[in-house]
Amino acid sequence: MKLLIGVAAILMLVSISGCDKDDKQVKTADAGPLKTQLETLEQAKQVEQQIQDAAEQQSQKIETGTQ
Repeated sequence: MKLLIGVAAILMLVSISGCDKDDKQVKTADAGPLKTQLETLEQAKQVEQQIQDAAEQQSQKIETGTQ
C-alpha cells in the first residue's frame, strides 16, 4: 500500500512539474488550425441545412402534385 501511495505521489509531482508558462504560448499558436476546422464545420452545417431545405421544398412540390 505504501508503494502505491509513493508511486502516485511521484506521478503527481512529475505531472505538475511538466506544466509551465510555455504551454500557454503553444496553445495560442494551435488556435489557427482549430479555427479553420471550426469554420469548415460551420460551412458544412450550412450546406446541410440548404440540402434539407431543398428536400423539403421538393417534398412539398411532390405532395401538391399528387393531390
